[in-house]
Amino acid sequence: MSETKKTIVEQMRTLTQILREASDQYYLFGQSPISDMDFDLAMKELEALEKAHPELRSDNSPTLRVGSDLSNDFPKVAHRVPMLSISNGYSEEDVANFIRQAGTPLGVAPDYTCEMKIDGVSLALIYQDGRLVRAITRGDGQKGDDVTANAMTIGDIPRILRESMVGTFEVRGEIYMERNAFANLNERLMSDGHKGLQNPRNTVAGSIKLKDPRECAKRPLRFFAYAVPAEMAQPSQSGNLKLLLRLGFQVNEFRTVDSIDSLMEYSRSIDSRRPDLPFDIDGMVIKIDRLDQQRELGFTAKSPKWAIAYKFQTERAYTRVLSVDYQVGRTGTVTPVANLEPVWLCGTTVKRATLHNFSEIERLGLRVGDLVGVEKGGEIIPKIIEVDLAQRGSDTFPIAEPESCPECGSALVHPEGEVALRCENLHCRAQLERLLAHFASREAMNIENLGPALIAQLLDAKKARSPADLFSLTLPDVLQLDRMAEKSAQNVLDAIALSKTASLERLVHGLGIRFVGRTSARNLARHFRTLDKIMAASVEDLQMVPEVGFRIAESIREFFDDRKNLEEIQKLIDAGVNTEFKGSGGSKFAGQTIVLTGTLPTLGREEARALIEENGGKVSSSVSKKTSWLLAGSDAGTKLEKAQELEIRIVSEEEFREMLAS
Repeated sequence: MSETKKTIVEQMRTLTQILREASDQYYLFGQSPISDMDFDLAMKELEALEKAHPELRSDNSPTLRVGSDLSNDFPKVAHRVPMLSISNGYSEEDVANFIRQAGTPLGVAPDYTCEMKIDGVSLALIYQDGRLVRAITRGDGQKGDDVTANAMTIGDIPRILRESMVGTFEVRGEIYMERNAFANLNERLMSDGHKGLQNPRNTVAGSIKLKDPRECAKRPLRFFAYAVPAEMAQPSQSGNLKLLLRLGFQVNEFRTVDSIDSLMEYSRSIDSRRPDLPFDIDGMVIKIDRLDQQRELGFTAKSPKWAIAYKFQTERAYTRVLSVDYQVGRTGTVTPVANLEPVWLCGTTVKRATLHNFSEIERLGLRVGDLVGVEKGGEIIPKIIEVDLAQRGSDTFPIAEPESCPECGSALVHPEGEVALRCENLHCRAQLERLLAHFASREAMNIENLGPALIAQLLDAKKARSPADLFSLTLPDVLQLDRMAEKSAQNVLDAIALSKTASLERLVHGLGIRFVGRTSARNLARHFRTLDKIMAASVEDLQMVPEVGFRIAESIREFFDDRKNLEEIQKLIDAGVNTEFKGSGGSKFAGQTIVLTGTLPTLGREEARALIEENGGKVSSSVSKKTSWLLAGSDAGTKLEKAQELEIRIVSEEEFREMLAS
């Protein structure tokens, strides 16, 4: 073999190794060691080498296979129709090439259906005579893992279709997790000492493969349907999406266009709205709309010729880690935070990025002084994605795990079974500051004008060391704080006094019990009606409350078994804080799921939500077949359109007030 050919063989071997490792990490472990663009560039380079030297191509080349998420924990099921991946494009030029290559064989300019490309995990659902009988992951494209029991726990997946269906009917779609739901889940896991989850997509991939469906049910998974691949399909992709809506599925926003100008205009519109969406998208899927034209174009070995995923750019900036600080949360968890050389990213200057815990630092191999790649998780939260080892200088040094609390100096501990470092000094200044801020927050006691800066001053002046101390503040106490005039000081005291009348769920949430969020606090208050009954409830009693599992129940019981917490609660009671549930117990909107959209004439979003929840209703972020009605104001968008398509009742603020008064 010539030296030139040896070099080509080595190049192909290296590219094959890179692609296989990246594919395995992504599909088996939910990790992305290289970007999608780098992966596709490596794939194209390997394809070019194989085209020039076909005799050197291996039968197991990555160019001939799709990635596989198969595991050994689930039965394998063959797909009736191969579940292939879609080729990617990263520029308008790539999209124009796709349109030219698709349109030329057809001899006509086809219509295209454009759909948001949600960053989730593909799933095939099999229905027999309208009843869900099987759910299968994409696997290797030919066969997938049978995850039916886990899929049954996802509320967006209908077990029985709305319209009668005879025979076998397949639906394909994407499992995903909304950003807020992911953040709440991540916070709960990390406060319990577990390692922080990387992102919603990876969390979904792991959740659908959990061995216990009861654990999967605790994960806030959602599902969008996007395809009907078999005989009962409509003549077009857009028709299929409308059929799926009628059958009871959630369908992502889509639009049918007839030109590349319209297509790119729509893609730019979607890209600009990414930060405002409740879930992550990484691009737009473009498909020939008519199915007969799709069949005419056919497939390559790995992907259809009639579709392309136009991937939007994920902005990444590179900067250096200057130092690492340690933040103490209200439950005592110590979180390392990287201080960065300021860098512009996604419209803001980024100076800090969370590192979650020392397991994450170890995974990254991070040292102070390293050049790092920074992205915004969900385009919001800065995170360090990679360390550029090639740029590592001799002046970098390891990040040492602290032995004492950076706020109070107490020894830090690793509780058994937890990843997190924790300060167990309940009088730690940082914990007190965050507890008071949480207690006064809008979602807890809603004490207006009492923000973090004022709370810090109260702690410095030793005027407040616990939530109960807030109710003992006097006008002279507040007037002595910086920049406090008599009127503003009185406003603070009035807001504190008003908070005494808040319904029980706000107090329960404000106490800062580990794992108890707004929803579980409301459910506890509605179920038990008084604080005394919650405090007296056993772990078994607590688990009778919706969305309160064993871990939350155990945490509640531990909180109320602590003498210091009981003393604090007694002080709150002595101060006149309400300890009873003020809601109607669900008499008006019991069992109803309501969605809010647009700007209401007089009610704020949180105020409307509170009125619905206090009257027994549940507020959802998205319209589905389970939506009872939509409360709509001005500038309502896609939620209103979807509600109209599903023939869901639209309610104005005036009608809403009449419902409350009836």
